Amino acid sequence: MLPFLNLVHDKINVVTQATPLFLGYDHLLAYIKILQQEKQSFDPRPQPWNALRLYDTDYQDQFATKVDVFTTLTQELDVHVREFHVQVERHASLLQLLSQKREAMYAILQQVQNQQLPTNLKKHKAELKGLYERSLVKYKQALQAGPIKLEKQIQHEIRHFTAHLRSMVLPHWRVCHTVRRANAEVSPESPLSSRQLELVEAFISVVMHLHDHVGDFCSTAMKKQTFLDQVTAFEMVATNDWFVVCTSPLKLNFHEPLDQPLFGAYCDDLQHRMNELHTLRNSNKFQSAVAHCEASRVDVGRCFLKVEHSHTYKKDWSKEEVMAALTLEIQELAAADGLVV
Repeated sequence: MLPFLNLVHDKINVVTQATPLFLGYDHLLAYIKILQQEKQSFDPRPQPWNALRLYDTDYQDQFATKVDVFTTLTQELDVHVREFHVQVERHASLLQLLSQKREAMYAILQQVQNQQLPTNLKKHKAELKGLYERSLVKYKQALQAGPIKLEKQIQHEIRHFTAHLRSMVLPHWRVCHTVRRANAEVSPESPLSSRQLELVEAFISVVMHLHDHVGDFCSTAMKKQTFLDQVTAFEMVATNDWFVVCTSPLKLNFHEPLDQPLFGAYCDDLQHRMNELHTLRNSNKFQSAVAHCEASRVDVGRCFLKVEHSHTYKKDWSKEEVMAALTLEIQELAAADGLVV
């Protein structure tokens, strides 16, 4: 009985060790071939030299039971191997593609090992630093392109106009701030129409908002006349002390009316600059310059990562440790392009 069990044990070991870790087409075919060979080369029936020694009835029964079990397993294996072979052939194209991808990745890592491992670490670091500095110069030059500089100039002028518009309505903001803090309202005895009262309330809300959001003067410039109508109604109330708190007039001493022609001229200039900026940003030259800047910026980032990774290499590192660092670098570079390695 023992030789029989040893034979079964050996065959199980052979099949187990032959089980492929990678499920490629060729790997699975080789595994199927081994299963077929091991099954065909094994006869579960007792051999004459072994059967002659089985004199004990109990041992004979135990032996017969184990032979029957293994015979059944062998027959089931025969069926499953055939089904397995059919499925492998059915998905042959996919399995072959997996094998090709595996070989391609192995070739990349082999190339890195053979060609990209720095032989002179100091020289390698100097080359990477030079590459980074050149990419940085290229990026700075890209930022000096005509369309990019023109956009910055227009943005600077827009900020100048919005800041000046804010300063022009600063006295009005102080009055609005006082009115809000005092919870004042327009006197019911004022001769203002309901439309003028709406303009005053709208002006207070707009000026309080613009004080904290200077950039929104751009939208105000687009509605210049509406804003100036609000200013006129507000100044009428502030000048005549028609803001009251519990029927008591709020003495504001407001004597700084807005220079509406100058304010309107600034709004016109601001609107003109915004139109120029819109036209510029939609032009092919500007979009090409922006794309070139973005590509240069990405290149600077990649070169910087290479410089940083070069500092991680140590003289006492093994080849496996260097390969692991380089593999990580490849993965990060691929991830920057939206790829997965």
